[in-house]
Amino acid sequence: MRLRSVEDRLVAVLAESQGSGVLLTPDLVLTSAHLLSVGCLPNVRRPQAVVIAPGGKGAVKCDILWAGQPSRCDAALLRARHALIPEEGLAPLRWGVVTTRQPVQDCQVLGFPQVQRYGEDELEAVQVAGTLLPLSGLLRGRSVLRCDHHPPAPGPDGGSPWAGLSGGPLFAGPVLCGLASSDPMGWAHSAIDAITLTSISADAGFASALRRHWPEAPFFEEVRSSHPEDIAYEERYAKAVKARYSRLEIFGLDDLGSNENSWDLDTAYLSLEARAPRRTLDGGDQRPRPETQRVEDLLGSRPRTVLRGEAGAGKTTLVWWLASHAACRTLPTKLSALNGLIPFVVPMRSLAAQGIVTPTPDRLPTIAQLPVEDPPSGWAGRVLESGRALLLVDGLDELPQPDRAPARRWLAELLRLHPRTRCLVTVRPLAVADSWLESEGFEELLLLPMSDTDIQAFVGAWHQAARLECERFTDAPHALRQRGLLDSLERDLTQEFERNATLRDLARTPLLCAVICALHRRRSGLLPRTRWDLYRAALAMLLGGRDDYRRIHKPEGITLSVDDGQQLLQRIAVWLVRNGRVELSREQAVRQLELAMGGLRHVRGQGSADQVLTHLLNRSGLLQERSTDVIQFIHRTFQDYLAAKEFRDNDSLDELLGHAAEEQWQDVIQLVIGHCGRNEAQRVISGLLTAADADPEAEWPLRTLAAACAIGSAYVDDELHDAVWNGLKALGPPRDGRESGFLASLGPDVLPILPEPEKLDADQGDRVARLLGSLGDSAVPLLGRYGKHSSPQVRNSVANGWGFQHPGRYATEVLATMRLDDVGLHLSLPEQLSELRRLGPIRSLYIEQRHSSADLRRGLEGREVRELWLSGNSALRDLDFLRDHPEVEHLLVIGCPRLGDTSALSVLASPSLRLVMDSTGLGSIVSEAEELPRVTDLGLSLLDNPRVDEQILRIFPNLALLRLMVGESLDLSPLRHAQTLRLEVAPSAPGHKLELLGAEHFGDRLRVH
Repeated sequence: MRLRSVEDRLVAVLAESQGSGVLLTPDLVLTSAHLLSVGCLPNVRRPQAVVIAPGGKGAVKCDILWAGQPSRCDAALLRARHALIPEEGLAPLRWGVVTTRQPVQDCQVLGFPQVQRYGEDELEAVQVAGTLLPLSGLLRGRSVLRCDHHPPAPGPDGGSPWAGLSGGPLFAGPVLCGLASSDPMGWAHSAIDAITLTSISADAGFASALRRHWPEAPFFEEVRSSHPEDIAYEERYAKAVKARYSRLEIFGLDDLGSNENSWDLDTAYLSLEARAPRRTLDGGDQRPRPETQRVEDLLGSRPRTVLRGEAGAGKTTLVWWLASHAACRTLPTKLSALNGLIPFVVPMRSLAAQGIVTPTPDRLPTIAQLPVEDPPSGWAGRVLESGRALLLVDGLDELPQPDRAPARRWLAELLRLHPRTRCLVTVRPLAVADSWLESEGFEELLLLPMSDTDIQAFVGAWHQAARLECERFTDAPHALRQRGLLDSLERDLTQEFERNATLRDLARTPLLCAVICALHRRRSGLLPRTRWDLYRAALAMLLGGRDDYRRIHKPEGITLSVDDGQQLLQRIAVWLVRNGRVELSREQAVRQLELAMGGLRHVRGQGSADQVLTHLLNRSGLLQERSTDVIQFIHRTFQDYLAAKEFRDNDSLDELLGHAAEEQWQDVIQLVIGHCGRNEAQRVISGLLTAADADPEAEWPLRTLAAACAIGSAYVDDELHDAVWNGLKALGPPRDGRESGFLASLGPDVLPILPEPEKLDADQGDRVARLLGSLGDSAVPLLGRYGKHSSPQVRNSVANGWGFQHPGRYATEVLATMRLDDVGLHLSLPEQLSELRRLGPIRSLYIEQRHSSADLRRGLEGREVRELWLSGNSALRDLDFLRDHPEVEHLLVIGCPRLGDTSALSVLASPSLRLVMDSTGLGSIVSEAEELPRVTDLGLSLLDNPRVDEQILRIFPNLALLRLMVGESLDLSPLRHAQTLRLEVAPSAPGHKLELLGAEHFGDRLRVH
């Protein structure tokens, strides 16, 4: 059975008396305490309860996790011994607090009251519709529902007809707001009292039980009205989001036999790696370090993120994947907080085309032009206000430069007004300054180029999607032959990538990897060797051979050669670049084609510009009509490539150079080099150097662009080559992350101009060492020299480069030759753990990812360990390896969800152990009731817990300093009796505001970061 509404969460509760309840999860039930008769009295044996879910698995016994005193908090939390209904059948649960004093119409209480019996006292559900009166019962922590219908008569025994309704859920629209508790006197059964959810959640026992058994419980929404029309619309909106964003266009797949090249996004989606600054928990002087994980894993703990990535790196694909899965509530566990949120996709290219920079909330659902009718009035504002919005701002760099600052102000103001809104912003790496939105609580992520493993995975996914195409063939033998051919092609390409490093370097983005897959299939293994060869071959495939290859002749009565198609598309592309756009209307596209066809008589003779545009949209695979009257290239890279060709063909290189300082033109300039002859290339590079001399503020991007053009040019004379690289070298070492990014974009070619470490101070050496870590194997010799720098700061950055290099070579040639006893060493791979035996003393070890206690014991054998950090380890079940290392003085255990046995902590001999844990690890200590008197310095991650557990004072009796990383709010009052304890509290993300309860008990012993 598939449950489709919150009403299907209603259950019947049979205990000391019969009542009702509501399913929080498939096995957690919230109901009234007075049904159980015992409340939370000590030393009283609690009776079992039996719960029945209509359409579920029959009567199921439940254990009582918590029960309040009926006179104060008439609620209880039950846990069924097995699931009452299938998890996939549950509609999402939202809960909230009524914040208005005005009556709220269209509310309801659900349950199984006496008045609704049938047959021989058989239970039957009732929906008591009515108006919620927030002011009534306010002083008692109750809500009052006035029935819309005529009140029922008293029961046969003169009792309340509502008997059995107790514990039934009170809903305001789709939001759970309370539990029915009593039938107030004097209202002739026309009113029902309900205890509010806020009253229940204020009980520490309930909050603790809920955290243990449902840590992903939703946050409280503010309810001001029920708006029943929103419910139906949200279902239609979710379907429209899925229809638009659950299909991915995979380059080259329409070449296999049909015009349909969109595929189920999950078939083609590839999880990519991203890098983020590490957040420290201990408040010490550890420098942030890049933290590399799959991007979905990093997004889960970051409510607001700026995601940077190169063209074709997969930013838009990720946005689509998040939108479609959030709407369908099918995101994986690490992103489960996004399930059920309302995604608003804001493609900035569309805003630019529509002349909008600062859309109002009511425009958010319509910007993407989804196939759904207009929403109810004020709907988007209500979604934002309730904290249920997922704002996905895609392609900020596709706004013209002057519009980016207003767009930033718009986004900042929107999020300040609606602080619980989750937001992802995508942008190219250098389009906006570092920490551009840090003051608004955003954290930065950088999408990394695909690794060798990612490339092989992409090849497999591309060919699997291609094999699915074969299922469309009605000719079974032909389909079988095609599948066999694709199997062979996949094996051949996989082997080619393994032996051809140049080809791998071309395939570091999903877009270009897909182009290579398509070309490999078409050209039977003959593959391009440069980036420009790759683009030229792709255009030739799409514009020339596709229809011939598929034996399609004049499908729209029009035949275009490769050169014809390219000439036409160049005019559209150059118009877009000149106007700072990535989209245009059909009328604008037709006008550009009319101008282009002025010199193409043989094309004019085949049809009108409108017909030619239709042909290009249907046959070229390069243009697409994303929505009504909005035309764009399949990817901006192809737009820039074709525009560059037009600038060169029209002898407009000076026009290009006139815009060299503008970020949106720089990709076009870099691509034009591939179209230029010897003299033209020299002219472009010289022009860039002249522009750099004339504009000191733009020297870094212009000199870097000149170097990139020199690298890409087939011919550069020695004098110009020296001028390019000497000019870049004269700028000195990078002064910030942006300047480091410019140098990193040049790849290993930049190595000869980087300074030797002896010439640099600590900050300069640190930036260069971090830059070297991104340049691959070629940088290893220079990294070895930086590893001998006198500054621990520089050597720390060199040590951090291990994660980006071959583990064995880096350990032997760099780490084994440098001093490590005053730096921290990060490792995640099993090969790195086994290489520790080669290295000398290390100050701190930071070990991530899946390593069992036995793995850690082997890796750390014979090594003295003073500081040890363990994080993101789903394989760690115990800490027994610590029994070999009683010398540990500083231990961090974060993100180890399966850790259950912490008894080995008792062997640590340090008189003042510093311990950092999250709530999962602490819970295991609490359950074992162990006391750790040596711990004087404790750090805790309490991101999901709004209250400090008072058990801390019992477990750590000598605690002097407690460091806490928290979410939005925290109750410190349980620690108020610790008269000497010092507290340091920090938010989980920069810029987040904290609400601290009980802070007045600590005075100057409390420090808030």
